[in-house]
Amino acid sequence: MAILASSLTRRGFLASTAAAGLLLPFGTARAATPRKGGDFRLAMAGGSSDNSLDPRAFTQQVQRVIGVAVCNQLVEILPDGTLTPELAESWQSNDAINWILQIRQGVTFHNGKALDAEDVVYSINLHRGKTTSGAKSLFDAISEIKANGPHEVAVTLASPNAEFMHTFADYHAMIVPAGFEDWQKLVGTGGYILESFQPGIRATLKRNGNYWKTDRAHVERVILTVMNDSTARLAALQSGAADVINQLDRKVFPLVERNQALKVVRSPGAVHWTFIGAFNAEPTKNNDVRQALKFGCDRQAMLDLIMRGLGTLGNDHPIAPNNPYYNGALEQHVFDADKARFHLKKAGLEKLTLDLYTSDAALPEAVSLSEVYQSKAGAAGIDLKVIKRPADGYWSDTWMKKPFTVSSWLNRPVDQTFSLIYGTGSAWNESYWSNAQFDKLLAEGKATLDFDKRKEIYGELQAILNDEGPSIIPIFADFLDARSVKVQGFEPSGVSDLSGDRIIERVWLDE
Repeated sequence: MAILASSLTRRGFLASTAAAGLLLPFGTARAATPRKGGDFRLAMAGGSSDNSLDPRAFTQQVQRVIGVAVCNQLVEILPDGTLTPELAESWQSNDAINWILQIRQGVTFHNGKALDAEDVVYSINLHRGKTTSGAKSLFDAISEIKANGPHEVAVTLASPNAEFMHTFADYHAMIVPAGFEDWQKLVGTGGYILESFQPGIRATLKRNGNYWKTDRAHVERVILTVMNDSTARLAALQSGAADVINQLDRKVFPLVERNQALKVVRSPGAVHWTFIGAFNAEPTKNNDVRQALKFGCDRQAMLDLIMRGLGTLGNDHPIAPNNPYYNGALEQHVFDADKARFHLKKAGLEKLTLDLYTSDAALPEAVSLSEVYQSKAGAAGIDLKVIKRPADGYWSDTWMKKPFTVSSWLNRPVDQTFSLIYGTGSAWNESYWSNAQFDKLLAEGKATLDFDKRKEIYGELQAILNDEGPSIIPIFADFLDARSVKVQGFEPSGVSDLSGDRIIERVWLDE
């Protein structure tokens, strides 16, 4: 099998990304010629005082948005779901194990260094071997990466992976100069140069006048302000102090839609969140307890009452219903007090009392969803004590530290999703779950080049998680952003909100 990026047709791209679960029915085309200039003011949730611009440490959206404004990646996923070259101009493989990447020439870092293959090797090696990177489990699939010359990189995988190039679209995979370590002063080849960064407070960026993408990076300056409070963000947008906000509160969705000066940007089903039952702690290490928690979750009430119908039901595995790999044969988990009590009794319990740690760091509605869970689960013999934690520090102080917590995940290619969240030993295996059969099937699925066979294997993985997995996944939620009408070029994305994090280099101001 030969795969050459520059020779793939659009149909081939769409087939590839549809298999990765990234293709959604968008269609907002640019209707005007982009205008250069102006200050773009972005008010964002998703930042905290412990944020670093070291790509290995990226966990929150403020980090990601700054990262892809300052740096480029080897590949990019466009709003319509297509995988397209970025710093890797083309790539080729005949066996899905050995890959040759041609690196774009004529690209310069902000510090004046010309991009070459050694920069790529260094940047990817940040996530391999002895590292704290959240993407370690993805890039440890590489057995060797080396420069074949100034602009060619050779990658050898430990086992075949037909969708390997999608790995380079992971938001950790920023390309920086070889040897670079001054992370709070991040340097890249991107459309914007970092001027200042105050973690959890503010960042400013200025346009890179030498940017190699002539059709991107339109605004002259960016002022990004961290506002984790949803009311404050909306007030900033309404007053004109901000041009765009993320994570619009669903309660005000109709209000914003009626405001002729504002527009809602909706990305369907682009995120799922989880209630995580830790596999290494009591009482959630017991699968009957986890099954009771699944049947004690009224996901339809959550979708109707809190999400205002802006999403679809989940079935306790991370593959969305609009994904080509989705296993539609599994019986949908619904609230069933009798089944929940049955599993509690199998676990030797008449009643379950459990602390549920939650925070709007995971999703703006996370606390409200946790409270609906609490109110409905009582009828199933489950007494949940909702403990709200502040957004600042949640990912470092609570996530992966407590037996039952809330988390959220963006859509990723299926093999990445399974590997990162559920693969044994993954740095981001948030539940510490380990299942030998799951790991074996996942390796087989990655190595399978035939789509139908791979779909069958990935369907089995979904069944294992549905029946034994650590996650209660009630809903795949739509992302909601809002913009001033003067902001143009802002398209929804199946990757994440804010145009798949790439809003800064895509938008322009019509004023």
